[in-house]
Amino acid sequence: MLRLPQHQTKTLLAIHGWSAVLLGLLLYAVIVTGVACVFAREIADWSSPLERAVDDPYPRGTDMALRRLAATVPAQYQEELFFYPRAGGRLYAFFHRHEQDAGGKPVERGVAAEIDPLSLQILARREGSADALQRSERSNALADFMVEMHVRLHVPDPYGLLLTGVLGLAMLVAAVSGFLIHRHLLREIFTLRRWRAQRGADGALLASRDAHVLAGSWNLPFSFILAFTGSYFSFASAFGIPAMAMVAFKGDQEAMITAIVGHPAQEDRRMQATADLDAMLADARARSGVAPSFVQLEHWQRADARVTFFLPAQGSQLSSPTYVYDGASGAFVQEKPVLGLRPSLGGALADLMAPLHFGNFAGLLSKALWFALGFAAAYVALSGLQLWTQRRAESRAWRRLARAVHWVGYGLPLALIATAHAYFPARQSEVLPQEAMMQMFLLVAALSALAALLIRELAQLRRLLLLATAVALLGLPVLRLLCGGPGWWRALQAQLYGVPALDLLLLAAGIWCLWLIRSPGTLRMPSLRELRS
Repeated sequence: MLRLPQHQTKTLLAIHGWSAVLLGLLLYAVIVTGVACVFAREIADWSSPLERAVDDPYPRGTDMALRRLAATVPAQYQEELFFYPRAGGRLYAFFHRHEQDAGGKPVERGVAAEIDPLSLQILARREGSADALQRSERSNALADFMVEMHVRLHVPDPYGLLLTGVLGLAMLVAAVSGFLIHRHLLREIFTLRRWRAQRGADGALLASRDAHVLAGSWNLPFSFILAFTGSYFSFASAFGIPAMAMVAFKGDQEAMITAIVGHPAQEDRRMQATADLDAMLADARARSGVAPSFVQLEHWQRADARVTFFLPAQGSQLSSPTYVYDGASGAFVQEKPVLGLRPSLGGALADLMAPLHFGNFAGLLSKALWFALGFAAAYVALSGLQLWTQRRAESRAWRRLARAVHWVGYGLPLALIATAHAYFPARQSEVLPQEAMMQMFLLVAALSALAALLIRELAQLRRLLLLATAVALLGLPVLRLLCGGPGWWRALQAQLYGVPALDLLLLAAGIWCLWLIRSPGTLRMPSLRELRS
């Protein structure tokens, strides 16, 4: 490995520590929610399943169902249509037009509906802006809450995206500096000493340091990838697109997107029936071998209608194809990259960002791997903050920060799990699930903060929060069942295998939290009393 002078190593060690401390708690929050977002689709299916499993997200008759919906949509909202599968396999369709709000920000306003792919009946229909529709969401609300927490920390745009982008850069700095300061990286990835000879605080501190270095060393490549791709998504949306639009397109973001994506500039406003969507869906599936993950239809019932099918990556490939069809005739036009009209290095690199960040390129296998690596990254962030603060525990300011680390480290998972406890009753009532979940999240976070202020010993605080987390995890499958969810036998009969699978994972996680309470060596940091003794 690299051999750096001692003064440079000390400088890098300070950079590594302070880059984590200054933004570490928020970064930990982004990582923890990102771990949950890896299985956002599975969480949505578990929390709001249909009567039975959906074999085909776009069954024969999708065209007819969308036309029935279009007949109820005002003509002003038929400028564009999105449709794609969501929670439980429901087909979500959104007829909308592009507007600007009072501040000049682009917004989408229209009519959204959920269609049951089993019966092709409309389950729910709402009208309003895209933001208002998301706030009133029910079936996909739990997964949306987790995704919004990860992407923006529920901070309004563009500040939320800028914040998570900065956090991604902090994680990038920590990963690079961590790589440089570990001179014996190959040896450290296989080193986990038990420190049995040293009792008390010193032994616990050294054992925790070894565990942190071991997990961090194995996780360095993943942390770099996660930080780089996360920063890309945050800054591209919050800063990159508006800046490019301002410089090259005089502030017109839609014109910039049109030029990059390659949609035709010429308009033909003559009314003409849109071709059979079922036929186009079948053709796209025959060409790719997979069902589209997202469909965009521009200019419904017009001569210049254009249908774009965004398909998931096939097999072990990381790139995802995009098929374009003429909406009026239904004829296949071209296969194009995500950006531009012709393949390019920039387009290929941009296409790699999503699968590398979300880990969805190989189905459940890659998702499970990304979940494990994300969990390890969360452990590295939390244990690093604990090590940094505990080694400086003689200072009152650092002791306060150590208390905040325990509050966020163990209180945040508890607050996130508590949101699911708010979701199930709210879905059955008139209360908006998003509002109920946010209120529950803030309430549990406040109670955890109160416990952090009142309980003197950090070990006791940790045990209390872990116990509450275990109870919340063990009670969640029961609450889901009491609020109308299917039991395991009924779920298995309906081929809803994800329901009992996720229930079992929650129960296993609850038991693991109970084991952590009984195991004083796991994630245990020395208390202030031990440090002073």
